[in-house]
Amino acid sequence: MKRILDLVVLPGKWVGWLVLPLILSVCLTVLAARMGWNAFVRWDQALPVLGRGITVNTLADLQWYIFAIVAIFGGVYAFRDGQHVSVDVFSAGLPRRVQLGMRLFGDLVFLLPFCAIIFWYGWSFALTSFNSGEGSTYGGLMNRWLIKSIIPIGFALLGIAAITRAITTIGEILHPAATDETTSQ
Repeated sequence: MKRILDLVVLPGKWVGWLVLPLILSVCLTVLAARMGWNAFVRWDQALPVLGRGITVNTLADLQWYIFAIVAIFGGVYAFRDGQHVSVDVFSAGLPRRVQLGMRLFGDLVFLLPFCAIIFWYGWSFALTSFNSGEGSTYGGLMNRWLIKSIIPIGFALLGIAAITRAITTIGEILHPAATDETTSQ
């Protein structure tokens, strides 16, 4: 199960580096606004994603693209490491098996259906964008389906992580002595 979780969070580990281009993009946008620049580079033939040039709008789009990617894939990473938002105040004083039961209930009743719904609608959302050739109408980034496809991909990975954690939790509930031995080592 650990290997599955390690694979599922791999994009979350990689996208952490996107914070650096995000910072650069924000700084360039501020500089461009201060200097009154709109276009940095233009060319004749449209390129995938970039269109016909790099403008302030391109940088603005890039900022929210990067933020979305970091938030979605980083959320899966945080879930795996238990750094996500949870409601531990309700279970803090309860026995370990009850806490595990509550976690299993939350994963199966709330998280998995939520991931399935977001995956289902996110997939059609991205597919509609792809089929329509959606892109920026104000000189930003083109091929919006690329960023929109992050939604179903990210929630599929989160769903896989939830299933994996549910299986692990069931194992901990059924065999509490085995998990106590592995955590003490």
